[in-house]
Amino acid sequence: NEHVLILPIGHYPSSVEAPKEVLDEVTQFKQALRQYFKSRKQSCVMFERNYRSQHLQIQVVPVPLCESDALRQAFIDHGKQQKLEFSEISSDVDITQVIPAGAAYFVVEFNDGPSLFVRIKGFFSLQFGREVLASPLILNTPNRINWKSCALSKEEEIKLTEKFRNNFKPFDFTIDDDDD
Repeated sequence: NEHVLILPIGHYPSSVEAPKEVLDEVTQFKQALRQYFKSRKQSCVMFERNYRSQHLQIQVVPVPLCESDALRQAFIDHGKQQKLEFSEISSDVDITQVIPAGAAYFVVEFNDGPSLFVRIKGFFSLQFGREVLASPLILNTPNRINWKSCALSKEEEIKLTEKFRNNFKPFDFTIDDDDD
């Protein structure tokens, strides 16, 4: 229940097309979320799908603490089933150096090691990232592949949001110490 999204306030279609200052803040959120999940003895997987979407959104999904290599292989294997060939991006390489503006792509990041990306040239499942993570090998939650199946009441959403905000507070770099 701690699957979160990183969404810039401004409307940018993808990380590749967002200004540097937006990407810097997104990077800060990624680092803070990794620290948060690590403190909860979890890993997290972050993915962006720039395909049939109007707005940059990075999905951040906590997973049990495990080797990033096993998670990476799960994405590669699922991609092969759909005739997708992933490439690795070293953590020190900026995605804008690999993917041109306007290109359709899917990129997934892990706690350590290289990210994976694929250029989308034909059909691509909108639920691809969720399909991999909900698989029996990782979260074993096939009922959560389609986001519509995860809909909660407004009341439940508010409670989960408040709980997450409170838990995340020590990692939230946007909170001024004087705000407490």
